[in-house]
Amino acid sequence: MKFVLLFASIICIVDSSSLSCGPDGLCQCEHIDVMDCSENKQLPLRNVCDYMDDSKDVNITILHLEQNGYKYIRTEDIKGCKSLKTLFLKLNEISYIEDVSLTKFDNLKTLDMSFNQLDIYNKRGTLAFKLPLSLKKLVLNGNLNVTDYGGAMYPDLSNLFNVEQLIFDGLKDTNFPESYSEIQSLRSVSLSGLDGNCSIPYVSNDTFQHLTHVRTLNLSFCNIQNVTAGAFEKLKNLEVLDLSQNMNIGFRKAMNVTYSLQFTKIKSLNISKLYPTFGLGTQIKLQDLCYLWNTNLTELVLNDNRIELIDRNVLILTPNTLKIIRAEGNTFTFGPYLYQLGCMSHLEEFYGNFQSIVRDPHLYMKEPNTDESELITINLNCPYTAPEVLKNISKMKRGLCPYLKDNKININKTFPTFPTKMKRLEFSNCGMQYNATDILVKPVPYKMEYIDASDNILYSWIGPCGPFPNVKYLNLSRNYCSHIGLNFFDSFKNLENLQIQENFLGLVLSNEYYGPGIFEKLSKVKVMNLSSNIISYLHPTVFSNMVHLTKLDLSVNNIESLDIDVGSLNNLMHLNLKFNFIHSVPSHLREKLELNSKRLNKNFTIDLSNNTLSVSCDEKDFLEWMVKHRMNMLNFDHYKFHNMSGQRVNAERFVSDVMKLDMDCGSYSLPIVACSIGISVYLSVVIGGAIYKNRWNLRYLMRMNKIKHFGYIRLHQYFNEPERFMYDAFISYANEDLRFILDVMMPKLEGHGLKLCLHDKDFLPGNNIADNILQAIGDSRKTVAVISEQFLKSEWCLFEFNMARMESIYSRGGNSCLIIVILEDVPTRNMSNEMLDWMRTNTYIEYTQEENGELLFWDNFLRVLNA
Repeated sequence: MKFVLLFASIICIVDSSSLSCGPDGLCQCEHIDVMDCSENKQLPLRNVCDYMDDSKDVNITILHLEQNGYKYIRTEDIKGCKSLKTLFLKLNEISYIEDVSLTKFDNLKTLDMSFNQLDIYNKRGTLAFKLPLSLKKLVLNGNLNVTDYGGAMYPDLSNLFNVEQLIFDGLKDTNFPESYSEIQSLRSVSLSGLDGNCSIPYVSNDTFQHLTHVRTLNLSFCNIQNVTAGAFEKLKNLEVLDLSQNMNIGFRKAMNVTYSLQFTKIKSLNISKLYPTFGLGTQIKLQDLCYLWNTNLTELVLNDNRIELIDRNVLILTPNTLKIIRAEGNTFTFGPYLYQLGCMSHLEEFYGNFQSIVRDPHLYMKEPNTDESELITINLNCPYTAPEVLKNISKMKRGLCPYLKDNKININKTFPTFPTKMKRLEFSNCGMQYNATDILVKPVPYKMEYIDASDNILYSWIGPCGPFPNVKYLNLSRNYCSHIGLNFFDSFKNLENLQIQENFLGLVLSNEYYGPGIFEKLSKVKVMNLSSNIISYLHPTVFSNMVHLTKLDLSVNNIESLDIDVGSLNNLMHLNLKFNFIHSVPSHLREKLELNSKRLNKNFTIDLSNNTLSVSCDEKDFLEWMVKHRMNMLNFDHYKFHNMSGQRVNAERFVSDVMKLDMDCGSYSLPIVACSIGISVYLSVVIGGAIYKNRWNLRYLMRMNKIKHFGYIRLHQYFNEPERFMYDAFISYANEDLRFILDVMMPKLEGHGLKLCLHDKDFLPGNNIADNILQAIGDSRKTVAVISEQFLKSEWCLFEFNMARMESIYSRGGNSCLIIVILEDVPTRNMSNEMLDWMRTNTYIEYTQEENGELLFWDNFLRVLNA
């Protein structure tokens, strides 16, 4: 009994995310050595330290005291805390620390006093209090008094011979004193304005000359506007430099930065966001980064620089040590530089995600407005830009890095080269809209293992693509793809993880010609994700050759029966079938999972969440099998269970009903009744499905028939003359968007002499709403659907859209009368299939408030309306 109680106590302690501790139990102790008394606990500092001193059975080494409103620290208040190794006093109001109060903290390694009111950066360059000599990390940023900014100095810390990391505010027109060259342990200095104050408009040769032992220097968001050519020359040990988010530097000035890095041990350079978000596209010129050739740089970060083009031959000067490039959030376009990718001969990882993404317009007001035409010219003559030097370097790279004399390239005869040592390539969410036909990669990237091209518009994968003989992970999800060629995956013979979810592959995977051969060469795939692909039926042999398949995800589809050949799937252990229409799992699939589990000595799993599982004599074998293996059914207790009467029951009741099936299914009458009901339900589903599939056609024809017999005959029909319309356009919109219609659209269109029909002012009172809608569509030359989130939630808006769609198909001789205006960013998952189909085959217009974009929108909109 004692053992049980002890075990239960241990479990409770392990399961507890945090325990109350400290004075009056107002603090939290998530770990045995961490106490958190932060965030306005209003605990006197002496009470906290006395608690630590009195509690002999606890060994607190890390103490959080942030945001407690402390104004001063005295020796008597903290004497009980002297065993601490880490102390956080961030975001208080501390303006005074008694001279020797911290000197007794012989074990203190980390001290964070950021965002207080301490006189750290005074004109004397000294601290009014002494710090423990054991410190390795000191955080003092956020203590800068802006009114005294001009006379501020960095404090003298030469006595801290163990300190390794300093986090300060960045001071304007201030150099680090010579005493910092004596701190041989100092490895990292951060002056970033992202978490503190930093304004260093001018970085001179003297600013950091005494940080001779520093390896990491963070100058991000420091309002740097100019850098001298020797700014970092004396930092002989510098390995990591972060200059990101200094939006006034630009690549023209970056040449000075790269010049001084030749004399350092630089390995990682972050020059992200050297420009504001909005402006002209950036072109990297040959001289901008030319001095990097003479460094041992291994990582280059170029995110969010609006990079559009790279001059020819720039890539020749990438150092042979370069292994990682991060260039996300740019706007790369086609250019000759793409034929010189092989120049990056040792590149292993490239991250180019989020190309051409839409930016938040509010950033325009928050960022500096830099006139790039006025950027200063750097008077450095980089010797590596000479044609003869470039040609020699090109020859050293053995044919993989061609020297381009000019920008004239015959793309039919010249093949781009690929970095031979590339391992990882990410180009996700870039708006690439292509039919992926044959994509030839030379030379063969034998080391490539990871490719992510998800969230694009690669709508058809024809192939062949590659070769990529050793790629193990491929992500092509969310690409609107509806077709895969039989040769597309031929070169991915060692692929192990294939992510192709959220496409439109249902039809091609059920096709008798394509279905069996698409995945034929992917015998080594272990994980496959086919969720959200509108799959209702799979060709039986679609997975036949995937002998190593372990995990198969078919969730969020329309699958009713999973009749696939599993004879060769000897490693299949995990099957995700949630959010389908499955009533049972075939016996051959169940048997295969059991055999695999026994042979591999592992538990198989199936997820049937959000399917409808009913107690039925017809599915007796499957239901009994599922109950027997319910521990293998993921989320079993939350399945949708129904009894024989169709009532929803919980998992416990369902199991009980299944256990009684032997008795309930003994008579013949029950099967007969069940069969009769099943046939009736089946016919109902078939008929209902047919009606549902053609519901809009039927509703339109019924309404038109009603108007034909009970309405009036148009004069143009009677005299066989061309139709004249009462309105130029019928505007279909959600009531929540009325202000946009009245304040923006109506004045703009009526100002051009167009007559509009709006349901709020032109529908006849007393008439049936549906009749009013059809009358308005028929009386209008065009119907404009203003698509928004609220539009998709309105049944009448969707009715108007579909009636206009039917009008275009049946009553206008094939001439479309429907115009779609996208008012706001609407996820495609919220759109109906009819709307998605229409938008795939018809153009639509997107509204924007950006000045030039809005002018173009109205120009296009008026042209379409008048067509």
